[in-house]
Amino acid sequence: MYTPSVMLLSNAISVTALILELSAVLLLLRKGLWRVYTFLLGYAIWLFAANLALLLTDFSDVHRLNPLYPAVYWHIDSVDIVLRLLVIWEVFRQTFPKNSGLRRSLSKGLAMIAFMLLVLAGGTLWGYQNYNGLRSLHLALDRSFGFVQAVMILGTLVVARYYGVRFGRNIQGIALGFGTWASISTANSAVVDLAHSFLPYGDYLRPVSFAFMLVVWIWALRVYEPNPPIIESEPVELNQWTEEWNRTISAARTIIRP
Repeated sequence: MYTPSVMLLSNAISVTALILELSAVLLLLRKGLWRVYTFLLGYAIWLFAANLALLLTDFSDVHRLNPLYPAVYWHIDSVDIVLRLLVIWEVFRQTFPKNSGLRRSLSKGLAMIAFMLLVLAGGTLWGYQNYNGLRSLHLALDRSFGFVQAVMILGTLVVARYYGVRFGRNIQGIALGFGTWASISTANSAVVDLAHSFLPYGDYLRPVSFAFMLVVWIWALRVYEPNPPIIESEPVELNQWTEEWNRTISAARTIIRP
């Protein structure tokens, strides 16, 4: 049973997150940034709509005696796990523009990462019978997908750093905020799944880290500062990088092959 103080704190965090989500959406719309960061806008609108629905469901059952709220929460959060890919794609496409040589050289890597993500997701769903309920299944999905998504963001930043790509304020804030939250959320799901006694702490750690991500996004979007144009390297260096990347992909394919 939730005490009044716990419920008050939980509702305060939810309302704060909702205000931050609305602020992010309005920033993207007011400054015309939605034309540049279209996928981020789509994800931000989803967050606001989904969390508004959760908040209204929560307020309709003050004592949380109705099983509707947990079902709505876990289903929405499971959909959110997939939609986070919109943020990852936004960061990637802004970091490596469509017509850049780097984008062309990384296309095979993207396909391989997507394949690995599907394999990992399939492995999680294959073990569905091992989970006792929707909460356990969601924690497994969040742990698996969250880890892959955090690696994808980190990989994008590392590759960009390696190749000397510079970040503007917008993408830097979006990537760092999302990467931090994805890492904390993944770690939280793993710990809660292993030690249920950590659940009361995880119930606050995850939403607080989510609110932190939104604060970073709002800070990053207050000023329009896109990534500087990429200065393409010499063809020889680009070919060398492509060969090294292809060798890495071949090694990864060998590891995951049954």
